[in-house]
Amino acid sequence: MSPKANKKSVSKRSKLLIIFGFLFFVNPVPAGLDFIPDVFGCALLFFGLTQLAYFDSSVEEAKKSLLYLFGVEVIHLMLMKSVFLTNIGSNRMLAATAFSVAEGIIYVIFFKKLFSGISYYAMRNDCNETLERCDGTAFLSYLAFFIRIAASLLPELISILELRLNLEVDFETYDAISSLVSAKPIAVVLLSLISFGVSVAWFISVRKTFSLLDKESREKIDAVYAEEYTSHPEKTRPKQLRAATYLVYFAVIFSLDITFDGTRILPASAMFLFLFASAFAFRGLCDFKGVKALAIPAFLLLLTTEIFRAVFTPNGAIVIYATELWVVIVGSLLAIVTAAVMLIAVRRFIGDIKSLSESLGTGEVLTGLMWFCYCVITVLWAIGFAIPYLFPMISSAKLIFSGLFIWQTVKIVGGIYEKERYNYSLYHK
Repeated sequence: MSPKANKKSVSKRSKLLIIFGFLFFVNPVPAGLDFIPDVFGCALLFFGLTQLAYFDSSVEEAKKSLLYLFGVEVIHLMLMKSVFLTNIGSNRMLAATAFSVAEGIIYVIFFKKLFSGISYYAMRNDCNETLERCDGTAFLSYLAFFIRIAASLLPELISILELRLNLEVDFETYDAISSLVSAKPIAVVLLSLISFGVSVAWFISVRKTFSLLDKESREKIDAVYAEEYTSHPEKTRPKQLRAATYLVYFAVIFSLDITFDGTRILPASAMFLFLFASAFAFRGLCDFKGVKALAIPAFLLLLTTEIFRAVFTPNGAIVIYATELWVVIVGSLLAIVTAAVMLIAVRRFIGDIKSLSESLGTGEVLTGLMWFCYCVITVLWAIGFAIPYLFPMISSAKLIFSGLFIWQTVKIVGGIYEKERYNYSLYHK
């Protein structure tokens, strides 16, 4: 194989995505604080397993389970600040328990399906070195991830003893329990170090296993995948469109701009960041030049407004004169510029959707209501940002129009996908 072909190897690209995806899971998560968010690792693994999933149904099921893990990790990331900063130990224990149970179940399903699929593929295709390593790597995977969960959960169970302190009347028992509670930081550090050490050993094993798989089967996988799949774009288009459509769905959810207990759970700026990512998911179907050009400026400006609000009006305004005049002036100017860029970016996004429909031949799409809803959202957002006193009065209306905008986006983009899937079923049986 020539160096040029080697660089374009889909197998090599998949291997790198998988290895870098697993790298995000090496770090421990003390007190629910995920320094390197696992959600990014889930995304890399999902795309990295795309090629292997074509060859084995078990790997395909493992890939699907990553969607559930991605959802759990998104919630974890959004609630991380609230959980980590809470002064109520029982609340942190409840959160740690809930995430540990959900993650533990998904981890078992994912690794069971993944390594059973790889073992079966290696056995059928004489990848003997890979086959020899699969069982050991699978065992290390279960061990590393359950130690990781234990390192996060066990220190939080000490909160049960903290509750006991409020009821204990015997001084000796009280001192003993108090000593155990005081040892919690030591337990966190010790368990985190153990988890990190095991995770490093696991990652080395995983990297070696997937490197061997790539080494032993790269040429065959690339050849078969190109011959039966990528050389027939009509086969790949529905799946690609489905994945890109789901990414758009996920992006527009952030238009709700929801804040809970002082934490911005769904920041509006993230919508443009994920729309930018979705533009690349449509590669080969539509250029989405408008989104690529304007989504990042809109994201940065909107992120700036969110930071400005957090710093200068962290608690909103109770009466109209509670906000300083210069904050209102600067906020108003920033709101006008940001709103203009947001509107232009969404308008270009709508234009790109129309171009997508034309290129796929799925007919004309009606986007008037979608555009109107976002215009109302932007105007209400600008008013609430510039004058915090008015935000509570318009928040309900903004939420309603955000819901309508999401509904229209799902209806339009989903309709394009359904028509494309129907056309595929008619002409490519």
